[in-house]
Amino acid sequence: MIRVVFFDAGGTLLRTAEPVGRTYARFTEAFGWRSEEAKMESGFRAAWDLRRKGGMRADAVLGREGWKKIVEFSLQIAEAPAGFPLENYFHEVYEHFARPDAWRAFPETEGVLLDLKKRGLKTGLLSNWDSRLRKVLQGFAWSEQLDLVVISAEAGSEKPDPEIFRLAEKKGGFRPEECALIGDDPMSDRRGAEEAGWRWSLVDRPECGLEEALAGLSL
Repeated sequence: MIRVVFFDAGGTLLRTAEPVGRTYARFTEAFGWRSEEAKMESGFRAAWDLRRKGGMRADAVLGREGWKKIVEFSLQIAEAPAGFPLENYFHEVYEHFARPDAWRAFPETEGVLLDLKKRGLKTGLLSNWDSRLRKVLQGFAWSEQLDLVVISAEAGSEKPDPEIFRLAEKKGGFRPEECALIGDDPMSDRRGAEEAGWRWSLVDRPECGLEEALAGLSL
C-alpha cells in the first residue's frame, strides 16, 4: 500500500515563469548583445537533452558547474560574439533562477498536496536540482505540505540512480513498495522508480496533470 507520494519538481510541480530561451536572451542585453530567443531556447533544449543522455555529465550531479556548461552551450548555439563575458553573464542567470519569482506552480499543485495530506498520505519532493531549490520553495506556501525534500546535489546522487531513492526511503522510514513517484521524465522518473521498486506515474500536460497522474496510481 502506498504511504508516501514523492513528486519531481521542475515540469511536475513547477515551471519557469517564462521560456528559458526568453530569459537567457533578455539577460544578454545587459552585456551589450541581444541574442535571438529561438536560438537560445534551441541551445538550452539541446544542452539539456545531451546532459540527460550522458553527453555533458562529467559532473556526477547537476550543480553550478553543470549549469555553466549548459549556459555556455546555449550561447554557442546562439552565436554569442567573441569576447562575450560568460562568467558575469552566467552569474546573473544562475542567481535569477534561485529566486521564487522566476518560477510558477502549476494550477493544481497546491490543491493536490493539500488533498493528499488530508487523506493521511505523506508527501515528498525528489528532484534532480541543486541547492537553489530550497530558496525557490520558500516562495510557495504549499511547500510546507512536503514532509520530505530530497535534492540530488545534496544527496550526491540523481535519478535514475537507485541510491537517491534508497536515501529517500531511509529519510522517511519507508519500504520501496510504500513509495510512489510522480514526475515528467521517462528517463529519470519512470526508469528510476521502476529500478527502485517504486510505483510511478508521469504527467504529460496538457492531457495529463497531477490529478490524472494520481488517478493512474489509484489515488
